Amino acid sequence: MSSPVRLGIVGLGYMGRLHLQKALQSPRTQVVALFDTSPTCHIELQEKGLPVVDDYETLLAKVDAVIIASPTPTHVFYAAAALRAQKHILIEKPVVTTPEELDLLLRLQEEMDVVTVVGHIERFNPAFRSLWPLRHLFWQYSFERIAPWVPRGSEVSVVLDLLIHDLDLFWALTEGRIAEMRVSAYRSHSDTPDSVQLYIDLVGGRGASFLVSRVAPHKRRRIVAHGPSIWAEADLLSRTAQFWCLTPEMETPLPSSYPEDALSAELEHFLSCIQEGRESFLSLAHVYPVMEWTWQVAAMAESRLLFSPR
Repeated sequence: MSSPVRLGIVGLGYMGRLHLQKALQSPRTQVVALFDTSPTCHIELQEKGLPVVDDYETLLAKVDAVIIASPTPTHVFYAAAALRAQKHILIEKPVVTTPEELDLLLRLQEEMDVVTVVGHIERFNPAFRSLWPLRHLFWQYSFERIAPWVPRGSEVSVVLDLLIHDLDLFWALTEGRIAEMRVSAYRSHSDTPDSVQLYIDLVGGRGASFLVSRVAPHKRRRIVAHGPSIWAEADLLSRTAQFWCLTPEMETPLPSSYPEDALSAELEHFLSCIQEGRESFLSLAHVYPVMEWTWQVAAMAESRLLFSPR
């Protein structure tokens, strides 16, 4: 049996605390260092007897791998330092803010030959995973991801905050090339787009619509996928999926419902890649096309704001 991976976490806000909870529960890892720039957070974690360190350099000296859950603008600094120190990284989405930053991290990863995983957690959602084996049957998709306003994540556009998840899922299902893209957007609570409607047509005929908003009255995350022979609806919140056969000769897949926790599955994937010495399907290189889509949509949304009460 492999030795536990010595793990550090930088950024102990909302997502960082969730990662910490899962890491403490996993027998395959040992949490040896935590770092956050907030003095209040530092004291709170220290009072709980957790292994807090005073600076990021000390964390890197203690660990085999780092989970980076700090605010997005800081990702490139922490990730580059970890890669230069030959540490494996799991970095929350959006991985970085510019193509130049992503190019830098890709070069460092290639030089240091370490595992990188980008935290597109919905890839591990059982509802999405139930669609995966049938992806060749789907021709049209509809993605909906809406939620009430919370300040967390608002330092970036809703495209980088929420829509990036569904762009990643669409890419995973199709690996297509964009033929045409149409975007409309508005902002109401931040200085960047808060709601976006997007349509993508791929070369070859497949396509998708996307509705994303962080100023909705309730939360919903849903995928509708269909083709000539099948209709499927996946609820990413309840982690369930239903299927309907549209032709007599096809057997309808059974509804799916799994108890598996996506964040735990993501951590176990990261640890397996490290211990088995294999590349992740969510490595920096693998998410590059998704980031290109995301930056393109973000630029279009910024330039086509329909309404801005601010």
